[in-house]
Amino acid sequence: MYSNRIPVLIVAVLVLLAGCTGGADVAPGAQTDDIDEPDGGGDSADSDASGTDDFELSDPERVLRDAGSFTVSWSYTGVDANGVETEVTREFYADLEAERSYSRTTSATDGQPDSGAVEQYVADGVTYVRIGDGDEATYTSYEGSMEVLTTAIALSQARAYGADDDLTFAGTETFDGVSVERYELSTASEALILAGSAAAQGDPGNLEVTNFEYAVLVDEDGLSRHESWAFSGRMDDGTEVRGSWEYSLTGVGSTTVDEPAWLDEARA
Repeated sequence: MYSNRIPVLIVAVLVLLAGCTGGADVAPGAQTDDIDEPDGGGDSADSDASGTDDFELSDPERVLRDAGSFTVSWSYTGVDANGVETEVTREFYADLEAERSYSRTTSATDGQPDSGAVEQYVADGVTYVRIGDGDEATYTSYEGSMEVLTTAIALSQARAYGADDDLTFAGTETFDGVSVERYELSTASEALILAGSAAAQGDPGNLEVTNFEYAVLVDEDGLSRHESWAFSGRMDDGTEVRGSWEYSLTGVGSTTVDEPAWLDEARA
């Protein structure tokens, strides 16, 4: 039922948590629409649905290229077996028709920022990068660019599940101004226990998963618009660990990308 991509994708997330925030397709924010939380202000219906609706996703790259622009936001927070709390955020703003993109990555350990933000702006076939904050920031630029669309949508894990019968239809609601179907998963499979174990720096047998929740919102075009994932568990020695992340796809067809304020410094 579960794709082998599940542990691979989540472990990739955990590698990012270890501090691998440099050199990626990243950078601070162009304007975008406000993100509506799925269970705050959205219209909810059919909450007692029986799960007869099939979970099905379209090819996000094709749909988003046709739409021409989009915004992706992703965040993670977790506490590992050593009691260390890690936070990571990534934002992507893409105007494919104008061939512009802007991205930003930040990370923090126990509430303290890790080496400043990493920002990236792409325009006219040139990539401009800013690393750090304030007077400590450094800049670089180079010809060419990474594929922002592929990088951004890879942060969604809904595609790893595919048409999985274990994802249960849980009704309809509104997200980012569009109608979406909600699907939920509450049983931790072996693959997901492995993911939790990786966060806990141990083998699957050393971690007892005490809670697991996953939800995905899918629009009428088959795009995953919002995902939330959370687990908590207990190691053999009683140490408690937890992790959660959120993914949002908004501004589909309406995102614009402005020049960042630091562009002149990067061009100098």
